[in-house]
Amino acid sequence: MNCQGSQKLESHIWDIPAVVIECKTYLDKTMLQDAATAAEQLKHRSPDAIYILVTEWLKLTDSINLRKFKIDQIYLLKKQKNTDREFPFQEGYVKNPIYADLVDHLFVYVRDYLTSDWEGGINFGLKRGYLI
Repeated sequence: MNCQGSQKLESHIWDIPAVVIECKTYLDKTMLQDAATAAEQLKHRSPDAIYILVTEWLKLTDSINLRKFKIDQIYLLKKQKNTDREFPFQEGYVKNPIYADLVDHLFVYVRDYLTSDWEGGINFGLKRGYLI
């Protein structure tokens, strides 16, 4: 880069963080797989990026292993399964609100990520004695 008013060329290496937040009304297996593919493509191009999935309702079973996906975090804002289609008129059915503590956690998670130390690379790892 060449700053205005200076004849000196400067060379800098920048790590620019990327944050992707994908929003869904509900999350089922197909949507999870699509989001995981998008997260993998993002991290292939920008390894320091984080991919967050935000949804109101959950439509997954316990058989899904979330650790195999490249998604960094999934927020379930209503802390509830997608039973809206099955039980909305049943007596005693409660539709949860969006929980403010989750919105706050999302904000802090992204803020901490964006303000974290971005130092890295081989030379940094050599000083520590471990690379990753």
